[in-house]
Amino acid sequence: MNRNATKLNRFLKVTSVFTKYGFENILASQSIKKWIPKKLLKKNEKIERHLSYSVYERIRMALEELGPSYVKLGQLFSDREDLLPKELTIELKKLQSNVGPQALDVRKKIEEELGIIQEEHFSCIEEHPFASASIAQVFKAELIDGTKVAVKIKREQIAQIIEADLLIMKDVAKILEDQNEEIKKFNPVQMVSIFERSIHLELSFMHERENIDRFSRNFAEDPRIYCHKVFNGLSNNNILCMEFVDGISVTDIEGLAQLGVNPKTVAQIGFDLYMKQVLEHGYFHADPHPGNILVTNEGKLAFIDFGNMGALMPSDKEHLEDFVCYLVQRNAKGIITTLKKMTLHRSIGNERELQRDIYRIFEIIDQDSIGKINISSIIGELKSIFRKNVLVFPEYVYLLMKGLVQIDGIGRKLDSDLNFYGTLEPYAKKIIKKRMSPLHRIREGFKNIGELSETLTDIPGEVLGLLQQVKDGNLKVSHQIKGLPEIKKAMDRLVLALIISALSIGSAILVLANMPPKIFGVPLLGLIGFTASFLIGLWIVLSMLKRKN
Repeated sequence: MNRNATKLNRFLKVTSVFTKYGFENILASQSIKKWIPKKLLKKNEKIERHLSYSVYERIRMALEELGPSYVKLGQLFSDREDLLPKELTIELKKLQSNVGPQALDVRKKIEEELGIIQEEHFSCIEEHPFASASIAQVFKAELIDGTKVAVKIKREQIAQIIEADLLIMKDVAKILEDQNEEIKKFNPVQMVSIFERSIHLELSFMHERENIDRFSRNFAEDPRIYCHKVFNGLSNNNILCMEFVDGISVTDIEGLAQLGVNPKTVAQIGFDLYMKQVLEHGYFHADPHPGNILVTNEGKLAFIDFGNMGALMPSDKEHLEDFVCYLVQRNAKGIITTLKKMTLHRSIGNERELQRDIYRIFEIIDQDSIGKINISSIIGELKSIFRKNVLVFPEYVYLLMKGLVQIDGIGRKLDSDLNFYGTLEPYAKKIIKKRMSPLHRIREGFKNIGELSETLTDIPGEVLGLLQQVKDGNLKVSHQIKGLPEIKKAMDRLVLALIISALSIGSAILVLANMPPKIFGVPLLGLIGFTASFLIGLWIVLSMLKRKN
């Protein structure tokens, strides 16, 4: 079936389902229900059915019936109270992606996809999946060497169905945004774009394999966690063969007791491992619900299902570290400054009001006992602040908030006195200690010098471009600018002053380290650094005196 035919079939299906749930009918409006005679409602079951559910319930029911793409779309935005009405997000949280198994000849599929004779690699493969989701099914199997594995196989035609759904979603989003000012506020085109990136990553088993490998490398030296491996020779973009993790759900209290594992210990370790993913690795599991975290027979924690991960760039990680430090220090102004740096778009109407909203979060922390601080409450307040000030963030922020709420829920089920703040505080102290170190300050100094140097280097080209626009008549300048040579000299001296500072700090560290070779008992490299700093400083002072005279 070609792309257009698939899109047409899906369009007809979408139209049918939304019609079924009353979105084409003005009678579905709750505001006029009171005007309809009860006798008429009783006689017309279709109208009664349409009116018996709220509009948000009917949206959720329609998404469920439309299948994988729409269920995933709803799940992705189920935590976006900053974009959608709270009543709708409550309904979207009820969406479940578990669906019935699809008939499949597993052995034949493996041979066709991998180009192998399955008997040469597998001693047995179960015919029925032990897990069945909207995009893939997972089958238990055993390799010829006795290793138990889980074979994840995509559903037939799932990629084509999702692509057709994406085309329809884009068309509908564009129409809604063009014709309805109220809906336009929710940026439906942007929402579909975010979803498209997310679903494409989840469809790629090659991407999931890379996620598992990276996660395993990050925790290679941590004995508290078990990382399963992938069998690359038996995997491609449609099939993923992984080591089978034999364990129980992290929230199975009775199972933990049988293993002799303390639930409170599991809660503390789980939270600590997640914070390590975020604040140290900058690479975290984006869906850590109880089904995706297992406890092995040895008492180790094992994360599974790596289709969706959150990744932070170095600058993102720095901003997040700043946020954690300011939260622990109760520094509202620092938090606001950090939020501004993190945003893609913002429209802060009243910064004083924003500061008061931040202090409300501190009150939540102060009012609760140290072990009763609820992450969900804090994140709920943050989402309210985001919506109120139209703060739009990169996707990792929303993934992180969702993950923290899930981890908090798991932790509180295992230990009602879980000390979230106590777990976070050592990380804040570690961050502060790292940033106060001389080596970090030197690196930051050179980084700032480099950025300033690049900016100064770009200025002449930008000025020439501006002058060319004036010459071509594309730009009119009404102000006369004087003193550019003097400004350039001042900037040059500023750069040299920064270099002197960096050299002085570095030289002091080398002298204190007592590093050979030495001259008269003083480290040679430190002496050279101090001499260079002195000469550059002397040159700056003499040039300033000369200019003054």
